[in-house]
Amino acid sequence: MTSGPQSSEMEMHHDSSDSRPTVSVAVDTGGTHTDVVLIDGTQTITMKVPTTPSDISTGIIDGVKKIAARAGIPVSRIDRFFYGSTFATNLIVEGTEAHIGLITTKGFRDVLQIARASRKPDVYDIHWRPNPPLVPRHLRLEVSERTLHTGEILSELNDDDVHAAFRFFREEGISAVAVCLLHAYANPVHEQRIKAIAAADYPEMEVSISSDVVREFREYERTSTTCVSAFIKKPIEKHLERLTEALKAEGANCIRYIMRANGGVSTFERSVSHPAALTHSGVMGGIVGATALGRRCGIKNLITFDMGGTSTDISLITDGELPLTSRSTVGGNPVLIPALDMVTIGAGGGSLGWIEGGTAMRVGPRSAGSVPGPACYGQGGESPTVTDANLVCGRLNSEYFLAGARELHPQLSEQALDKMAQQLNITRTQAALGMLAIAEAHMADAVRLVSIERGVDPRDYTLVAFGGAGGLHAASLAEALNIRSILVPPAPGNLSASGLLCADVRHDFVQSMVSALNAELANSIGAVLEDLRAQAYAALEGDGIAAADAIIKFSLDLRYVGQNYELNLDLEACDLDDGFVQMAERFHVAHERVYGYRLNARAIQLVNVRITAFGPIAVDPWTTESLEAATPAQPVGERQVVINTGDTIPFSVYRFTDMKPGQTIAAPAIIEYPGSTVFMPPGWSGQLDTNLCIRMQHAGN
Repeated sequence: MTSGPQSSEMEMHHDSSDSRPTVSVAVDTGGTHTDVVLIDGTQTITMKVPTTPSDISTGIIDGVKKIAARAGIPVSRIDRFFYGSTFATNLIVEGTEAHIGLITTKGFRDVLQIARASRKPDVYDIHWRPNPPLVPRHLRLEVSERTLHTGEILSELNDDDVHAAFRFFREEGISAVAVCLLHAYANPVHEQRIKAIAAADYPEMEVSISSDVVREFREYERTSTTCVSAFIKKPIEKHLERLTEALKAEGANCIRYIMRANGGVSTFERSVSHPAALTHSGVMGGIVGATALGRRCGIKNLITFDMGGTSTDISLITDGELPLTSRSTVGGNPVLIPALDMVTIGAGGGSLGWIEGGTAMRVGPRSAGSVPGPACYGQGGESPTVTDANLVCGRLNSEYFLAGARELHPQLSEQALDKMAQQLNITRTQAALGMLAIAEAHMADAVRLVSIERGVDPRDYTLVAFGGAGGLHAASLAEALNIRSILVPPAPGNLSASGLLCADVRHDFVQSMVSALNAELANSIGAVLEDLRAQAYAALEGDGIAAADAIIKFSLDLRYVGQNYELNLDLEACDLDDGFVQMAERFHVAHERVYGYRLNARAIQLVNVRITAFGPIAVDPWTTESLEAATPAQPVGERQVVINTGDTIPFSVYRFTDMKPGQTIAAPAIIEYPGSTVFMPPGWSGQLDTNLCIRMQHAGN
């Protein structure tokens, strides 16, 4: 069910008396580089600067100042600042010190420890051990209370237990506490009481209650999500405050948005109250940007391939729709938040090559990061990385890396690979090709995971190659999967940052409501819908979006009675009028499409009611140029390049900045961008389209 205006104007966020275009800056921080994009209505500028791990804000501000100077405007002219970062995810993955406590219902202290009692991901690995819980057992405390799944209170909350828990946390030096009580999704009154006690008597405690984080059943996942939220809340708040102060110190008193896991953005101020939604912030910009660019190019079925310095992120886009899931993980901890569906592996340009057992070559998941970085950076790195392997094979230009902003040292890459080659008794070139082959095999497996293992044929999709290293491996990856077409964006190294500008404000809320899908539900669901609508409008208002500009969509999670998994279907206006008759049929059809069968005689059960609220602010960061005659592009030179067979052959070298729409590129070719490089081996051809995208086609197509 969708509600909202027929059309809405984009809020410009600057003085209405000022007719100048809105200036927007988007920043995406990666493990190696920080990508920056600026648009001001007349130009789009992209840039890469080194990430500064000791203080991410330093690299961000450096990039903002440099790109503003290149645009010829003061930093104070920036109206909107968009940010995508792996900061929240890294807090969990790296186990950054931030002790938290947990208060839960008596008898449920070990929910985090028991989890799903599963030996996934490998039931045959006798050495496998589960990740330690986010909260150690001595910091997981119980209180007496009991609420039924209907919301009825069976036993009142014992306030003495609550005070005892907070006194213990105070003695242990704990100042962040997660509260997750059994069935609080149905009735949050006891959790709210605990929060009130903390506010009155223990004001130093930062309390996160599950009914504020996620109103959804499934005890383990809800507890985990609440703990993740409590774990990252203070560090996230401090990080965004520090970044805000740094921007203001440079004169940028602008509206600040951050990317969320659901592919939408929210203001810094609003986001700190829902930190769990930021756990996948740094990944989603590329998926949103690739989807928007695909629609612009008339391509709806895409496999996004984002290869950066430390990792590769892959997602499947079907019919131009962002792939949303309500279940994801961060650092092995499940989170019940709407998130774009993707797979991340530890394979990037900075992934380290190493030897296991004296004979087996391995690549990743460990990374050289931005410091010391690949050996060729000359910053002290001695182990070979994927970037070093590409440089040794001639696929990278040491004199035009990042348009010459960073000098590469080929001799250092050679020395690093020589050490590995000597241990394995192979040549330097064989070591380099071996590293590339291993990294590409990992990436091909990840693509199979999001496509073939879900019943989707990747040959029906176009591979969108971006990230600083995506273009170097796209052709080999496509050949391994028999994909015949590749789309390379105008600034592939900066697509994740550009994608931040393509996102609207977005908020998702859920309320568990287990009920039969029938006419009686149509009479009782109205109150839940209105409560969710009120939450959605309040969230949008907190981001400066007026109710008149909001776009609201309702959906339901449905399943056959007895199942433990659901399908999400949009709630349409007719469904309440006909007692869900048409929705029941849509569910049968969807279940047959996804799982291969339908059970017409089995009752259908509602599990969750969901609402998605949009505030339209997205802009198009790309330009369109006139198509010229289909003439061959002119190379700037030629280079000897090692291809996957081990042969060394001449490649024509092209500069993207010299090319015009309509021009064609014949393989073998290297296309050098200011922020990335495309490797086009024999068997491929390319052409620059009016959107300044290179469309690569395999000769077999």
